[in-house]
Amino acid sequence: MNGNAVDNSHSSAEVIDRFQDLRALVVGDIMLDVYEFCRTGDSKPIDSEKAGKRAYKAQETIKVLGGAGNVAANLASLDVGTSLVGVTGDDEHYFKIRDLADGLSIRHGLIRDANRPTTIKARLYLDDSYVLRRDTENSERVDDRISAALMKEVVRALPETDVVILSDYDKGVFSRSIAEQIIRDCRLHDVPVVVDFKPGNRTFFAGADIIAPNAAEAAELIGGFSLDRLESDCRRLHATLGCRNTVVTLGEHGLCGVGPGGFFHVPGHRVEPVDKVGCGDTVRAGLAIGAALGLPLHAAGELANDAATVIVQKPATSVLSRQELGDFVSRKNEKKAHSGAVYAGREGEPDR
Repeated sequence: MNGNAVDNSHSSAEVIDRFQDLRALVVGDIMLDVYEFCRTGDSKPIDSEKAGKRAYKAQETIKVLGGAGNVAANLASLDVGTSLVGVTGDDEHYFKIRDLADGLSIRHGLIRDANRPTTIKARLYLDDSYVLRRDTENSERVDDRISAALMKEVVRALPETDVVILSDYDKGVFSRSIAEQIIRDCRLHDVPVVVDFKPGNRTFFAGADIIAPNAAEAAELIGGFSLDRLESDCRRLHATLGCRNTVVTLGEHGLCGVGPGGFFHVPGHRVEPVDKVGCGDTVRAGLAIGAALGLPLHAAGELANDAATVIVQKPATSVLSRQELGDFVSRKNEKKAHSGAVYAGREGEPDR
């Protein structure tokens, strides 16, 4: 694979220290996540427009990288050298995404497509309650010219890459041919591939090293996925996907998976969730780091689960630092030493 593999004798702290030696490439559907926070106390009636309705002024507006961009942001915040390749609209939002990536030291190959808007997920909060989400998007497949430009960026980045993450939100970047070509090129460079896809694109990504749906997506793929049949359902899903390793995120119940070592289940951690947006992206980032380091799948799952536990305690689409993850793992290990067991609880991830 690469020279970054670690053996099982390394401590958690030593593994986390190795993050800064890694180089990751994220390819997929890039979004701009927008959060607007309003207060009832700062609103006014607009009966002239609609009786009983009020106008609200955003007290705070936050714009962050979403979708594949959030995976890249998570990796970069963990000190992994990160590149991001994807498609935006030929609009003002391209510049915001570019500036956000630059601010996180993410190298980027952003292809501007005049035939689509930049994908935007705008979330409205009223008095700290999540009220609604407004989407701006075009989910049609990108044309051949855009696909060729995207592949050119991927091929350019691969020789300096330790792991590739394909982040598919079914917004038009991936076709069967593009996905298969990327996976094939990664094989030639001995680079592991981690995939998160929408169920409708399930056949695109056969041969990937890790495919990581959430429980709802797993249920859609095999006609049901139950905690009561966790091992059998996970094995059935794994056989369906045609990948080397399968991981399923289980919300507050952690995650489970099937790989060369058989079935495993990593329980979640008992914490008070603040916002579950983006947790799935954090899990895929953690799995990618584990794959790049050559960790066993179970160990990569533990790393991903720990990272998501930190994220779920933060508001909006957030990222975590290597220090935050290290501190959490240290506290977890101390609990293990004192009680012999660690219990769990992480909220599930939302659909995009």
